[in-house]
Amino acid sequence: MAGSYTVIYLMGGVIAVLVLAMSLFFIVKSVKRAKEIGMDMSVIKETVRNSAIFSIVPSIPIVIGVGIMMQYLGLAISWIRLEVIGALQYEIIAMNQVFTPGEVATAATVATALVVMTISILSGPLFNALFYKHYQKRLAALQEKNAHLMETITGALLGGLFSGILSAMLMAGFFTIGTPTVAKDTGVATYGEVTLITFFSSCLIMSLCGLLIKKLNWKWLESYALPLTIVGALVVSYVAVATMY
Repeated sequence: MAGSYTVIYLMGGVIAVLVLAMSLFFIVKSVKRAKEIGMDMSVIKETVRNSAIFSIVPSIPIVIGVGIMMQYLGLAISWIRLEVIGALQYEIIAMNQVFTPGEVATAATVATALVVMTISILSGPLFNALFYKHYQKRLAALQEKNAHLMETITGALLGGLFSGILSAMLMAGFFTIGTPTVAKDTGVATYGEVTLITFFSSCLIMSLCGLLIKKLNWKWLESYALPLTIVGALVVSYVAVATMY
């Protein structure tokens, strides 16, 4: 597979080593500071242990993302994208700009994917490094001057983004109920009812998590709500397909 060239694995290895080195650096600095302020070593160990345990479930979407992406990009590129600043939602959308279902990766498509999914996302860190401090000051000034306008702008941006994604998903589901859409290149059928069942089940699971967080004050669930929703919706969709078809 074109996405599994040795050089790409080497790139992934270098990035992984850098990420681990940064993590180790901050762990050492944090432990040192905790000792300086007089924290008990048992508390420090318990905190590290709990953090390691609590990081497992939120990592499930990353593993799912690697499994989805590697059939097109190979393990190496998927690994690179999701081991640093990549997010499952962004990476899937970016990948779909390059590949169509069932397409076999070539050197050209891999190069395009690297540009779209890796180089393009550098704009965020570069912006933060060069302009974020000034940007943050302007936002703080606007918040102080007109908090209502700031909330309106933020809500409008989020609402527009959510509405676009939501309408595309719902319309794709409603217009293919009972009439499966078959991809010409793969022969895989997409059923509108399964799309809608998956969507509404994910809404229900996320709403339930939100209710538990709010009513029972389960703050720890905030870190697990997204992975639980993804896994739960996948299980529901699998059962729906197995039952209906």
